[in-house]
Amino acid sequence: MRHINLIVLHHSDSDIKSHDDISVIKEWHLARGFSDVGYHYFIKRNGQIQKGRDLGIAGAHCKGVNGRSVGICLHGRDKFTELQFRSLEILIYSVWGRIGFKCDVHPHNRYADKTCPVFNVKQFMRDYVESNSEIV
Repeated sequence: MRHINLIVLHHSDSDIKSHDDISVIKEWHLARGFSDVGYHYFIKRNGQIQKGRDLGIAGAHCKGVNGRSVGICLHGRDKFTELQFRSLEILIYSVWGRIGFKCDVHPHNRYADKTCPVFNVKQFMRDYVESNSEIV
């Protein structure tokens, strides 16, 4: 498996119900010339986690760090559900378990001139991940 030391969070920038599926994101990415969907995971509004690229394959979601990162995208433009955040928490722990250590989790906008994601990742990490002493 490739060396992973970063998780990059994204949002789909669409609230359209029919866009709430990784297959739609894959269509968008293929139309842009990607070889596959750029993200490793997609989290639907109902909290369902959908698998994209295999973790062993570099993503196409964040220029400059694709080779060492995991890309996770939440469906939505500016409103996300509690189910999505709970699934994101579980997914972060799952990735950490697969790679064997706690790596950094950053927003896409840290690496690109983007607003993505529009939620506060530091606050999410404090409220969901770091506050869960049962798992940490």
